[in-house]
Amino acid sequence: MTSKLALEGGNPIRNRPLPEGWPGGWLIGEEEKKEVLEVIESKSLFRHYGPNLLRKVDQFEKEYAQYVGAKCALAVSSGTSSLIVAMAGLGIGPGDEVILPSYNFIASAGAVIALKAVPVFIDIDDSLTMDPEDLQKRITPLTKAIMPIHMRGIACDMDRIMEVARKHNLPVVEDCSQANGASYQGKKVGTFGAIGACSLQYHKIITTGDGGILFTNDNALYERCVRFHDQGALRMDEIDGMNPGKLIIGQNYRMTELTAAVGIAQLRKIDKIIEAMKQSKRKIKEAISDIEGITFRRIPDEEGDTGATLIFFLPTAEIAEKFTRALNAENISASLTYLSGQHVYAHFEQIREKKLLSKVRCPWECPYYKGEAKLEKGMFPQTDGLLKRAVHIDMVPIFIEQDEKDIIDGIHKVANALI
Repeated sequence: MTSKLALEGGNPIRNRPLPEGWPGGWLIGEEEKKEVLEVIESKSLFRHYGPNLLRKVDQFEKEYAQYVGAKCALAVSSGTSSLIVAMAGLGIGPGDEVILPSYNFIASAGAVIALKAVPVFIDIDDSLTMDPEDLQKRITPLTKAIMPIHMRGIACDMDRIMEVARKHNLPVVEDCSQANGASYQGKKVGTFGAIGACSLQYHKIITTGDGGILFTNDNALYERCVRFHDQGALRMDEIDGMNPGKLIIGQNYRMTELTAAVGIAQLRKIDKIIEAMKQSKRKIKEAISDIEGITFRRIPDEEGDTGATLIFFLPTAEIAEKFTRALNAENISASLTYLSGQHVYAHFEQIREKKLLSKVRCPWECPYYKGEAKLEKGMFPQTDGLLKRAVHIDMVPIFIEQDEKDIIDGIHKVANALI
């Protein structure tokens, strides 16, 4: 394919952009409508009581726990709150260091800071997830938890991460927000560590608009999370072995019946969504695999990939930047995370400049931020080197054959011109 690039005045491959990366959102339909209308008609929107309580939140939690293979699940108001509640349940607090990858979203670091704990960033590897080798180097006596983030639809290298965690007797909080339904060696992400946390925001694999859910096999940890997310009390007296008189100070991160109603319908579609995205991604990868100069992101478990994102590396940062602009001009929606900085450096300023509403200085009074950690662009050369060359294309379950063909043709067209 030798036609002139649209970026340089040629005709684009497509007349309009690809569908946006809203996997679950595109499949909202009659099932969600039915579940929501049941709640509306019940006049009982609060999870604990009402004139005709349907207990949709309870149902969503039970079905989700069964889906991921965990004993317990707790539905909350957002993915951010799922991380806050999970870490609060583990006792994470002021001055405690939590290690997370430098490629993340502000919610992950923000959840740590909300508990006045200390986010400690480390490099990623060629899977674009936490580098187990760098993890080993960053553990200090103040480290109290490890937070691997299953970025862009795939699982981290959980064998190696858990090996480090066990060696140092550290709990693992898995952030599964961008990989809901992914698995590693036959187990769903979020079930390797002490607790898994997940977002149900609109851009995620399944969605309730906003919302989150966490899950664990530890009954005592579950109880602490339940209490913390609901003002420190325990309204769910049917939980075996729970002590209703054991109160703590908590917050309000409850999920509503309306949100859970959408979640129930979406969860029942998750395998269909994942399979459709995997098929599209597989077809596209196969068709562009012969392009010299393109190498694919390493996936620790190919079978467990959700297919949510196709990511490939180009030889240089300069080629990757122009390649991304050229694809977008062809109406093949693509992104270069490093340029936007959204998942890497944009929020470093928020942290570095202590942009809190309060005057409280922790965690910046803690040793990590008094030392060499300046949180400046360039402090993670391995992360930078990878992300500068990594082109991302979102997959969605409504791609038709023409969409897949256009992506393939667009990548070939741009590659022929630029590589």
